[in-house]
Amino acid sequence: MQETVIEIFEDVLGSDEIRDDLDFDLFEAELLDSLAIIQVLLEIESRLGIVLQPTDLERSDMATVNNLVKFLESRK
Repeated sequence: MQETVIEIFEDVLGSDEIRDDLDFDLFEAELLDSLAIIQVLLEIESRLGIVLQPTDLERSDMATVNNLVKFLESRK
């Protein structure tokens, strides 16, 4: 699942710098905005089959790859 989350973020954000640091804060780096969040959620549904609404997650749940992987694993 971790590799899929990395690929989703790379595709949506157009950046591969998160691969080197899975605790890289995407909000602090100003890579994630409201549109990107929606795109990430749509990709999660498409690639992983997990349906999420923006209100299902806290900002911290999407801030890093590791946080999002933990969140998604808890939703399986």
